[in-house]
Amino acid sequence: MRPFVLFLGFAAVLLGQGGGSVQFRDWTPPPATTKPVTTCRQLLSLTDFDLSVVSAALVPPSTSAPEHCHVFLMAQPEINIEVNLPTGWNGRFYMFGNGGWAGESFDAPGRVANHARALRAGFATASTDTGHAAALEPDASFALNRQKLLDYGFRSLHVTVLAAKRLVHSYYHANPSKSYYDGCSQGGRQGLTIAQRFPDDFDGIIAGSPALHNTGNMLARAYWMKGLIANPFPAAKLGLLAATVYEKCDAKDGLKDGLIDDPLHCGFKATQDLPRCAEGKDQSDCFTAAEIAAADRIYSDVIRQGKRFFPGWPVGAEVAGPNGQSGWLGQVITAPGGGSVWANYARSFLSYMATPGVDASQSIADFDIDKDIPRLEFLHEAIDATDPDLSAFRRRGGKLIMYFGWADPQLNPRVAVEYYEQVTALMGDSTPEFFRLFMVPGMFHCGGGVGTSTFDVATPLLHWVESGDAPKTIPASRVSSGNVVRTRPLCPYPLMARYKGSGGIDDAANFSCAAR
Repeated sequence: MRPFVLFLGFAAVLLGQGGGSVQFRDWTPPPATTKPVTTCRQLLSLTDFDLSVVSAALVPPSTSAPEHCHVFLMAQPEINIEVNLPTGWNGRFYMFGNGGWAGESFDAPGRVANHARALRAGFATASTDTGHAAALEPDASFALNRQKLLDYGFRSLHVTVLAAKRLVHSYYHANPSKSYYDGCSQGGRQGLTIAQRFPDDFDGIIAGSPALHNTGNMLARAYWMKGLIANPFPAAKLGLLAATVYEKCDAKDGLKDGLIDDPLHCGFKATQDLPRCAEGKDQSDCFTAAEIAAADRIYSDVIRQGKRFFPGWPVGAEVAGPNGQSGWLGQVITAPGGGSVWANYARSFLSYMATPGVDASQSIADFDIDKDIPRLEFLHEAIDATDPDLSAFRRRGGKLIMYFGWADPQLNPRVAVEYYEQVTALMGDSTPEFFRLFMVPGMFHCGGGVGTSTFDVATPLLHWVESGDAPKTIPASRVSSGNVVRTRPLCPYPLMARYKGSGGIDDAANFSCAAR
């Protein structure tokens, strides 16, 4: 039994790792032969001025996980950490990240599943709440405390690694031979933060759909939502919007298959391509001038103080996902009877981080994209992960895989592409020797959508780190009702999967990675 259970607040949900929660699926673990040299209970004695080991209990084997020592500890001031040490250890360490504003319960199903999956493969595992509990400090309210903000931004990540590796050494009298990090969304941002700030912590890092430009993303959301409040886009016309976008863009990559593989080059323009209603008319098969202006605002770059500040949203996420609802519904566009994720994040960021004390109900209405924000530079240093200099991580032999869904409705895929291009510009054409980006056509945020969003990223990373075998492709599938209905190769950017011209379009064997 874990020491306590926390309620999961809005936006603190830990999304599944690896586009379908199948990490290590394709890996054959080596024999987990390393055994403890001390008892689990003796780890309680590691408590000191900075670290409080709250509990250490041996958990018997079950159908979900092997026997392991479960340790719960707290690092100053309030960084809660969970570490699991299998009785049969494969010599490796695995840590996974957070979602949303973090502060998740350690008993949340996704977190329990992530630990169990890694334990079955013989890893010692760790995770953290980053220093606050969402149940007590929901959304970004924890950020009113400067230390908790810094812990959320970066400190808790390194502290968790140090504490976990100390437990590993005490339990087995050995250090991990290799260490791996895995995260998506906020967890993806955490992975890039570790590579940039703490390059010696991990040998391999997976950064999925990273919220790497947190400050820019939040201010852009506020800008877009202010526009939508003044000029709403109706949820009822999302189907028409998606149909128009896909009619324009689906076949531009050479194959009409219900996917937009290259949204940045399909040439869609809301002001030109959306069917316009006659003046004074508002019909279901066309868009009013105000609706076209609302969509165009989202697709267009955000300009701040006369300069491009944040990229406009690429097309693709408007499509209906497996639940039959547009990816925009509930994210960009307010769902019937509810709010939108964009608006909730933007309000919380403005009220607790950017302009503390501002009434949340008025934060977006009063927001001015051109107005100076005194705390913006501090926040950029604390919670963004945009530094393209990964030279220290590369020198230590680290490998980094980043992936992102082209149809992500929550975080902008263009930010990941531009970051990868910035790293390449700084570090040269040999960047793919240690860092590769895989874009996933049709995938929503960290999974789902209409693309091949189920794939194992951990296995290619392990092979790359331990055998030097860089991933030329990552096998991916689309699963519907438990059945695989399509397979495709994911290709390292800037390559993309191209149809060979014959054979079924749902079979990965009929595709190869080629230049755009």
